Amino acid sequence: MKAPEKIYLQKNTTTDCYEEFWPEWFEARAKDTDIEYIRTDIFIEKAIEWMKESITNNPECNRIISKKGSITIGELIEDFTEYIKRVTVCG
Repeated sequence: MKAPEKIYLQKNTTTDCYEEFWPEWFEARAKDTDIEYIRTDIFIEKAIEWMKESITNNPECNRIISKKGSITIGELIEDFTEYIKRVTVCG
């Protein structure tokens, strides 16, 4: 079974556990108040896709100035990927 890209937590509306979340998760949003979680790998993939489309479509921008100095777009994407993996694992 493949893990879903997103899962949702829903508030319990029964009287004994009102305002707590159901112990199970759902693959579809039921209400706007549901909490949405997205898999880290999917988040990174979509962010990189956006970066490639947004940054590389600018012909004048093939190098970026960062705290490390002048880096390529590929290096920026690598740094971003490592950073996101580190902060999502460490919290």
